[in-house]
Amino acid sequence: MSNRSRSRGAVLAAAAVFLSLGSGTLATSAQAATRPHTFHVSPSGSDRHAGTERSPFRTINRCSAVMSAGDRCVIASGTYHETVAPARSGTAGAPITYAAAPGAHVVVDGADPVTGWKAVTGKDLNSLEHDDPFMAGSDFATAVASGQVYRAHVKINPRLTGNQVFWKGAAQIEAQSPYPGDNVSSPTLASAQSGTTDSLSDTALTQPAGFWKGAQLTAHNWFVSETGTVTDSQVGTITAAGLPTCVGLSPNQSTNYSLKGKLALLGRPGEWFYQAPSHTLYLYSPDGAKPSAGSVAAKQRAVAIDLSGRSHITVEGLGIRGATARTSETSTGVVLDGIVAHDISSDAELQPDPAMVTAPDGCAVLTAGETTSGILLQGHGNVLRDSLIDGSTGNGVVVSGSANTVANTTILHVDTLGSYAAGINVLGSDHSIVHNTVQSSGRSSINIDNKVAGFTSAGHTIAYNDLSDYDNLVVDGGAVYVCCSVDLATTVIHHNQFHDPSPFAHTAPAPGVYLDNSTYNATVYDNVAWNRTTYGAVLINPNGQSTSGNRIYNNTSGTDTNVASTFGGTFSDTEIVNNIGVTGSDAGITNSNNVTPVSSARFTNPAVNDFTLQADSPARNAGVVHPPATDGYQDPSPSAGAYQYGAPKWVGGATRVGRQVEGEAYTSSSGVSDHAAGSGTVVGSIDGGDWIGYDDVDFGSDADLFTAFVGVDDAYAGKGIEIHLDSVTGPRIGVLHVAGTGGFDTLSVQSTSITPTSGHHKVFLVAPGGQPGFGNIDYFSFNHAGR
Repeated sequence: MSNRSRSRGAVLAAAAVFLSLGSGTLATSAQAATRPHTFHVSPSGSDRHAGTERSPFRTINRCSAVMSAGDRCVIASGTYHETVAPARSGTAGAPITYAAAPGAHVVVDGADPVTGWKAVTGKDLNSLEHDDPFMAGSDFATAVASGQVYRAHVKINPRLTGNQVFWKGAAQIEAQSPYPGDNVSSPTLASAQSGTTDSLSDTALTQPAGFWKGAQLTAHNWFVSETGTVTDSQVGTITAAGLPTCVGLSPNQSTNYSLKGKLALLGRPGEWFYQAPSHTLYLYSPDGAKPSAGSVAAKQRAVAIDLSGRSHITVEGLGIRGATARTSETSTGVVLDGIVAHDISSDAELQPDPAMVTAPDGCAVLTAGETTSGILLQGHGNVLRDSLIDGSTGNGVVVSGSANTVANTTILHVDTLGSYAAGINVLGSDHSIVHNTVQSSGRSSINIDNKVAGFTSAGHTIAYNDLSDYDNLVVDGGAVYVCCSVDLATTVIHHNQFHDPSPFAHTAPAPGVYLDNSTYNATVYDNVAWNRTTYGAVLINPNGQSTSGNRIYNNTSGTDTNVASTFGGTFSDTEIVNNIGVTGSDAGITNSNNVTPVSSARFTNPAVNDFTLQADSPARNAGVVHPPATDGYQDPSPSAGAYQYGAPKWVGGATRVGRQVEGEAYTSSSGVSDHAAGSGTVVGSIDGGDWIGYDDVDFGSDADLFTAFVGVDDAYAGKGIEIHLDSVTGPRIGVLHVAGTGGFDTLSVQSTSITPTSGHHKVFLVAPGGQPGFGNIDYFSFNHAGR
């Protein structure tokens, strides 16, 4: 080939590169073929543009189409209604990166706007009453008469496993009975007085015969949540089909339930109902007015960021709403960093997980959502870090494959259907689950289940996590739950904080680590549990069978009597050593150097959950050397318990960056009062209509989490405190629905996500009118979740 031909070929190659990028200048075309590029996306852009900062693309997927290894997509503030799916992978040395622009608020939304709203009229109601004899006099009929019910024609994706409707970005409530309230983790439920395998009886079922036929029943009984379809409805009783045979509806601990699937139930602001055959969405207007353009959206996509089959992709600082993110079994080197994800999974029913590895049985429904919900971190060597997840009917995160990491992430309000899905569900091997906060789950905070994870769960590190407010819907769970006959050899569970399980669970097993049904070869050390963990930091249950190889070292029970409990069965090669609290003493267990009772341990400051040791604690020098559980001891012999005297205090949970505000430092108030408790003084006596004002509160840059040290009597659990800016009636940026702590002066750290907020503001904490009591507040802060 001549030099002239080679020159012509080079020019053609450079031109081809620029055609693939959209447009550009010939002067830089040679660089385009060899150098990483930074592309830009903005809602004001066009996919016909070049993707430069001055001429940005319109969609993130236009970036996906043109990016290669080393390229970067910078995304401006806005909401993007698409599923981001890279066309190709990066490399280990040159990943492809998607990043929010500095200071930008980016949301990849699984929902699309619903338009064409019309008021539901009396004529419409007459037509509906003609088709449904139970509609007359219903909650829906009353709501229509108030003039606040609207309808729109929208075809919602029929492939979704559950629908979601959003108003101004906030998930709304599907019409159901009883009205659940807006605390998704601890909804108001009905309670049956008796039941059989497939029916329940409740005097509150006063509707006429046939009313509930065709409705969906969701029931929570003992350790099982289940869904079925009502086939017979009489006054005081209902019968359902499609239920599992595991427990049925005969109350054991209790049978709590709800019913949905009837338009007649729609009767509260914010409630919605989707009539699939006619593609009609009904909404009781949250503010009483006709929905404005863009105010209402319906879920249409299950996945917002789809990295299936892709590797070496980094996603930085993006928001997700109404959908999730996933990798696949072939993915490696993926990093999800600073993700803020809301309402990531929404399943309508409980069905056995399709990836079960054991033969389906009557309890297969326990696995619902274990591998299909939440952020799916599959493959090898992938990372989710410094993130916030708030809201999921199933998992917050599920990790599978090998050597994946979930770190420094806050996970709130998950498993709201109450299956074995969890804040973090662990499958595969060699994962690192470290420095996470998991709060408010239907069952367990972290779950390992042999039905989907298999009988070997090896090489995991579960450490420095803060796990609380678990077992909200079913009992017989734990903060870390492992079942059944699972071999945990080479897995270690250490330096975790377990506390404040749901008041619903405190009479049943609610330990920190629950090694259930003959789980064996567990190594559990340097964990601390407090406030109604019932059986303490660890419970070992052979369930009448045998278990061996469990090593329980240097755990602390801060307030509860037991630290390492055992149920009946055969034990062998089991060591319970250097713990603070009462321990199981069955034959086959080596018990030594444990300190009892807990009340004698002389902790530094139990009122603020500081269970380090005072100088005169009898736990000092009471232990024997057991590396690594006793590493760092300063005395001649190790201390018993989770904290070595004189060593730096370890802290579990995700990092929270924000300035602390003392509750009693308010500058204005109405109806509240102070008293001594917690770390000094708390503000309380907060009843409906009361408020507390604070001047010049520093949010920093883009705070997205409100965290408070609060005490709540169980009778007042679930009450909310609204967070308003600038005035008592100013913009509401969030609501903290508190979990019960067992008393107003028994305090715990609790959190809720907020609208991202920056700078300095006046802040008003407002108790909604008509609600009796909230609790006491010691201090609070506005934070970056995990950063």
